[in-house]
Amino acid sequence: MHRTPDVEFTVSLVDLKRAFRRLLVRLPDESKAGGELVVFTACNDKLEITAIGTSEGLSASVVHPGRARVPFPVFRGIARILRFYREKTVRLTFSARVFRVDRTEFRHAGISALPTLDSVR
Repeated sequence: MHRTPDVEFTVSLVDLKRAFRRLLVRLPDESKAGGELVVFTACNDKLEITAIGTSEGLSASVVHPGRARVPFPVFRGIARILRFYREKTVRLTFSARVFRVDRTEFRHAGISALPTLDSVR
């Protein structure tokens, strides 16, 4: 039984893969990454993915606006599996300790989600 996600949106898979690739080259390697987080901010029709002072913006169909955070290692794991997806769009959902890419779930204590009723700034 799945609960309603705190943050949920759909994006173009091609755009998401491109944004992940661009961010990955800017992140420190895994041995140097400590407790850093990648932040996903979804509101209106936009998604912004931010890490260490750099960000990527995408068009998105936002179902549940808000802000979610995932640790670098989780972000890297997601990037690895995205290459196997072939759909035109992908649905991303976040809840406390759970990040879901379509039907694939990532569970980690460092994943957090904060829904918003208003636009996130």
